[in-house]
Amino acid sequence: MPNLKIRLFLALIWTFFVAFLSLATISNIGNEVDIPYKDKIVHFTFYFVFAFLWLSFFNFVKPSTKNKWLVLLAAILFGGLMEIGQGVFTTTRTPDGFDVLANSVGAILGTIFASQLYKKYNK
Repeated sequence: MPNLKIRLFLALIWTFFVAFLSLATISNIGNEVDIPYKDKIVHFTFYFVFAFLWLSFFNFVKPSTKNKWLVLLAAILFGGLMEIGQGVFTTTRTPDGFDVLANSVGAILGTIFASQLYKKYNK
């Protein structure tokens, strides 16, 4: 049972972390590093890990294809809501459709990665 609690804790902490960083006003972080599309890489990474952690939790509880689709849908919706929240709840952030795309691609690949890893280690 402790493994289940750890997985849930990590997924929840990551979700709050992503929500906070999506809605917080943080200036000048990473501006000294010039990497093309670094913002999109960050969005991709956030939602890759988001989907991976939540699917890892649900696969531990009860693996199913339904859980995979629910986690993917939740990750994409959460990413979209965070973008909308940037426009509604902040004055320094703006929603960006390409961020939603990066979030979604990260969620899709995170879900696929977690699914494949689960299959490999639970045969």
